[in-house]
Amino acid sequence: MKRLASAPHRLYFFLGAVAVFVLFFWWWLQVQHPQTMAIPLHALLMPLGVFPLFILGFTFTAGPKWLAVTTVDDYFLLHGATYFCGLILAMLAASLDLYPLRSSGFALMLCAWLAVTWRWGSLIRRSTAPDKKHALAIFLAMCGGACAIAATLAWSGGWNGAWIIARQCAFFGFLLPVFLTVCQRMLPFFSSNVIKPYAIWRPYWLLGLWLGGCLILVVAGIMQWRLSEAVTAAALSLSFIYTSWRWGVMRCMANRLLAMLHFSFAWLAVVFALQAAAAFGVAVGSAPIHALGLGFMGTMLVGFVSRVSFGHSGRPLQVSNLLWGIYLGLHLAALLRIAASLFSLPLLITLSATAWLLLLAAWIGMMLPIYLRARADGQSG
Repeated sequence: MKRLASAPHRLYFFLGAVAVFVLFFWWWLQVQHPQTMAIPLHALLMPLGVFPLFILGFTFTAGPKWLAVTTVDDYFLLHGATYFCGLILAMLAASLDLYPLRSSGFALMLCAWLAVTWRWGSLIRRSTAPDKKHALAIFLAMCGGACAIAATLAWSGGWNGAWIIARQCAFFGFLLPVFLTVCQRMLPFFSSNVIKPYAIWRPYWLLGLWLGGCLILVVAGIMQWRLSEAVTAAALSLSFIYTSWRWGVMRCMANRLLAMLHFSFAWLAVVFALQAAAAFGVAVGSAPIHALGLGFMGTMLVGFVSRVSFGHSGRPLQVSNLLWGIYLGLHLAALLRIAASLFSLPLLITLSATAWLLLLAAWIGMMLPIYLRARADGQSG
């Protein structure tokens, strides 16, 4: 525990990794009994359980450097443990049909998230850095996360109409804006350290276009404005095709760690092409949301967290054959889940869920010891 408390990323990543395994195991058990699968809960619990703790680990590790502020991390242990305990409580209570207790779990998650959002906002207010655009974008996305958890709590309390609000806010008002903001800032930077020559291209108008598109998707999804959703998704898909090319997806093959980030980002063009097709009336089932949650976010999480974990533990930024195989396997597992939706093949859902559980268990087994050991280079942190 002392080692975990030495740096925000250690605790948040450790709890996030445990949460990933617990949630994917819970869902694998659900898949074994398709008649009673808690699909509405799954659609909210997975995005709000798998990603936020990792987001906090990165934000409160890299964020103060972006803002050029010093911070005393007095409360990250309390905030992380509260969010994690709320998540586990909500999952266990739902499994036992204890709905008031399930709502208590979501309430704990909301309290913890409001606290970390307030703390991030206070760091922004203290900062005198000339450029705080990325930090502000993450703050707004964190506010979207608070809305998503609050709507989830309302849904758990009996307001069925809050489910679509929670889902849209979770994916398009919270997670996607965070991922896009971090990618826009960090992916060209990482690329410039590897690809030579390389010109960094990350205009703010592009980030503004993406975040504006996310906002439209939140509203259009809630209001069922299919034409607006279709046009926005199509425009985003085209923008991601161009950005992926401009950032050098074809030039990153020699460096596996960089390739992991580029390959995951390339999923976004597929995600929004599928979403545009769905909004135009093509029967694609849940393929768009699984392409987003598994294809893009899931594989990007593994690539990005691996890189941050190696870098902040003083280890070489190198990808072993095992990690590379796990990463590529996750892409195949995501394709299986998408195919299950496109062709209505339930067996592929089971295969995909099993593959994700086994591959993530192997990845987590690689990552957890890093957070419990001292830095390999002898430095603090």
